[in-house]
Amino acid sequence: MIVMVVNTTMQFVAELRDYRPRMWRRFQISSNTKLSDFCQSLMTMFRMMGEHLFDFNIKGGRYVLPLEHLGGWDGPTEDMGKVSIRKLFTGVGDFGEMWYDFGDDWHVGVWLEIVKLDEVIPEKELPRIIEGKGFGIVEDCGGAWSLSNIAKCIKNKNKNNEEWEERKEWIEEMCPEVLEVGMDNCDITLLNIDLKCTKTYRNRRY
Repeated sequence: MIVMVVNTTMQFVAELRDYRPRMWRRFQISSNTKLSDFCQSLMTMFRMMGEHLFDFNIKGGRYVLPLEHLGGWDGPTEDMGKVSIRKLFTGVGDFGEMWYDFGDDWHVGVWLEIVKLDEVIPEKELPRIIEGKGFGIVEDCGGAWSLSNIAKCIKNKNKNNEEWEERKEWIEEMCPEVLEVGMDNCDITLLNIDLKCTKTYRNRRY
């Protein structure tokens, strides 16, 4: 007996934890998406380069990408490349959290908002962001507290602060765009283009 898995579209809200003002994304994605690809999409949405380790925690389980050179992880884990999000997020309000970069400690909380959309959306259009606020992170800046400080300095145009001038030079190398548009900006069109590019790259790689 062959069981057919019907692909549906799920809707989530993701938020960068411990950062103020609130930075969030509302997005839609295929229910058949592997958790590993789900995490890659979250990274793209929040402008994470994907160059650091990460895991995902949901309903008491910790999911990782097994890496032989790291040896064992701390405590029991499961392979995020072997489970789809429809198996983990089953009811409205289900919550999970991605932990990215175990040094800067970026935490992205994710809530399931709609289990199955009434609208039929072609899978080639997914994932897609439909709403959001906030630019995203600046890699290696020191975490959410430091990012909030960067946002305040940009907004206040604190040009006479010697410490800020040093940090500004570093940001110009790491992420010059944020100096132009500010931390409150969320370019949904550009982020959706990046999501499609990330998806295409994954499909070619695998």
